[in-house]
Amino acid sequence: MIDEIKLNPTYGSTLPVGDTDRKLVSCDDLLEELARNRSWKYTALIMSLMLVWMGEMTNIFITEFAGIDPTPDDTWKCKSIKCFNLTRDDPSLLHKFPCEITKEVDGKKELILGPSDIEWSLEHSSFSAEFDLYCDVGSRKARKTLLTSILFAGGLSGFILGGYLFDRIGRKNTAIIGMFIVTFSLLMGTFCHNYASLLAVRYFMGVGNILQSDGMYLLQAELVPSKHRNMINSWAGCMGSFGYVPLVGIGYFTTSWNNMFLATSIVMVLTSLQIFICPESPRYYLIKNDVEAAKKSFKALAKFNDMYLDLENIQIIDAGKAKDRNHNVRQQLSEFIRYPSLLLETSILMVLWPSIAMFSYGFGFGWGDILPDRYSGYIMAGVGEIISYFMSVFLIGWQGRRHAMIFMFLGAALTYLTAIPNVEFGSGWTLESISCLIGSIFVNGLFSGILLWAGELAPTSHRGIVFSFGSGISKVGSFTGPFLFNNLALVTSKAVVLGSLAFIAVFCMMGSFLLVETRNKPIPVTGQDVEERRNGRSLVL
Repeated sequence: MIDEIKLNPTYGSTLPVGDTDRKLVSCDDLLEELARNRSWKYTALIMSLMLVWMGEMTNIFITEFAGIDPTPDDTWKCKSIKCFNLTRDDPSLLHKFPCEITKEVDGKKELILGPSDIEWSLEHSSFSAEFDLYCDVGSRKARKTLLTSILFAGGLSGFILGGYLFDRIGRKNTAIIGMFIVTFSLLMGTFCHNYASLLAVRYFMGVGNILQSDGMYLLQAELVPSKHRNMINSWAGCMGSFGYVPLVGIGYFTTSWNNMFLATSIVMVLTSLQIFICPESPRYYLIKNDVEAAKKSFKALAKFNDMYLDLENIQIIDAGKAKDRNHNVRQQLSEFIRYPSLLLETSILMVLWPSIAMFSYGFGFGWGDILPDRYSGYIMAGVGEIISYFMSVFLIGWQGRRHAMIFMFLGAALTYLTAIPNVEFGSGWTLESISCLIGSIFVNGLFSGILLWAGELAPTSHRGIVFSFGSGISKVGSFTGPFLFNNLALVTSKAVVLGSLAFIAVFCMMGSFLLVETRNKPIPVTGQDVEERRNGRSLVL
């Protein structure tokens, strides 16, 4: 049975329109009404959108297991005449690690035996062994890290594409396009057997990833009322943490690295199917001045609650703010100049976002080197992320977005500095590894917080483009992070790397101080709302 429900009379106000009275309400009013009467179906729909972050973690980090390096404990045998002749003349070479069998050419060290000469007896196949990327000789280490980071270069392309698509065809349709790009790319990885092809696969995985994950995150953020945004945002982060479970499971139980890509494509599809039944964000329609489409979205959401939402005698005031608006890229960009507060806040976000991404993915792709065991390390990292999201919920709810971000940047800076001394605790554990695990709690709290804060700082008219700018420029940090943790530390003191990261964290802490608090405030619709909020005037929504 469908219950008829009408808006609470405390919502909005009433103005005469002709011979009738029409109630003025905002998007938040309508979403609050839906949330107040939510059913399990409605709750499941909203929460299921962030299942995509489980798949995203597997998608991003699968190369850490598909490309595990052979170690001196792994056995190998000759398969080329060159290798047979070499080991016949010097049998002791059979007991050496191939990375130690080198020669000098023009003053540079080069390997003598490569993939065409030897065959490894590995429990899991690895593209590192297949493509000769496992030895820190020449450019091999950097070429392997490039396979990690090229995904984020694809994300830069995705940001350009997403900046256009999110505000043109909608959050939902953009996410669907991203899902197809990611899935197809992963399937191509199943048949990949050369380095250049794998680079292309990872690049397009990055393009699709940013379209899919950002699209579904924007949907979720715009389908909940203001007071639930913090909790929902942390739920999204927890789903990302749970993504380490299928990641480790695929890495441990799948013996072929190509099949790891196939298994990841299945995970991505299964965590994204809900996008096909989710309505488009009504906020998106309102900024496009399509009030009827927005009302249809609200009614579709109400059906999940078995409700009838009476929208015939109301006026959605968010639509009035966008009336006669020419919503195009030129208009959006010109308003960054017209509204200095919008430009200032977006510029600060463009500094915070890549820094947090650099911290996060530097840790994420460094666990294989920082922690004693790769499999348990990623599980522990996932547990640490869950702790971080509970911590961020508490801090953000208690102290607000601004103070919480300042505190977490300070915590990250202190853990970087703590990790500098060389102290060993045994069984492969060091002060650095323990400090990094603790530091990841602060960093992942920052990752969750920046998504929430950016979504509330940016007005609806610019949310798609600001998210795309932020996610896009964050790929610079994402691309850089693995190189800092995996490569730069090899050629300089780790104190230089960790000290620099601590300095960046303090700099970002100062940037957070310059932003405004958004807790329990309505989401701004236009740049003018951002200007009024920064000048201390409350928004009338």
